[in-house]
Amino acid sequence: MTQPMLFLDTETGGLDPRSHSLLSLGLVVGDGPHLTHSLEILIRHEPYVVSAGGMKVNRIDLVQHSALALEPDMALTVLDVFLDQHFPHRCQPVILAGHNVQFDQAFLATFLASHGRTLEPRFSHRMVDTHSMAAALRDAGQLPLDNLSSSALFAHFGIELPEEKRHTALGDSLATFELYWKLVELMK
Repeated sequence: MTQPMLFLDTETGGLDPRSHSLLSLGLVVGDGPHLTHSLEILIRHEPYVVSAGGMKVNRIDLVQHSALALEPDMALTVLDVFLDQHFPHRCQPVILAGHNVQFDQAFLATFLASHGRTLEPRFSHRMVDTHSMAAALRDAGQLPLDNLSSSALFAHFGIELPEEKRHTALGDSLATFELYWKLVELMK
């Protein structure tokens, strides 16, 4: 029996977790390869700290985002409820999974710290990274790709993600969940 993982993707206002705003969290949980639950949490900031490059990638309209987003304290409450529902055993830290997941973990850790919380013990220091998995498979001759970006891997494995869902936290975390299981299957 495997320990369940939380597939996480974030959309952010830029690349620096110490200064740019965390705009959204995409959360995905499965029972093995079967998707069971997903949630996107949009986060409001006053003020937003964003870069032109970050906003070009995620295509978030901050006016529309603000209308739908939760205040940070409410976003944390929603996150806690989701975790308690799907990872009820607080004695086991939640393992984060994603594509280049250390980026997402850094933004989550910074967001938590800015609200007097820490990543551990609720979240594990261990992570599962689909980029690393793909690199190992490529190096073992099992994956004939040089480009291991999420876009290239989604295309290679036929993981379809509508353009309007690409570079959204929930869309990317759902596709990465599927990618993980495609990579696991390739390992067999």
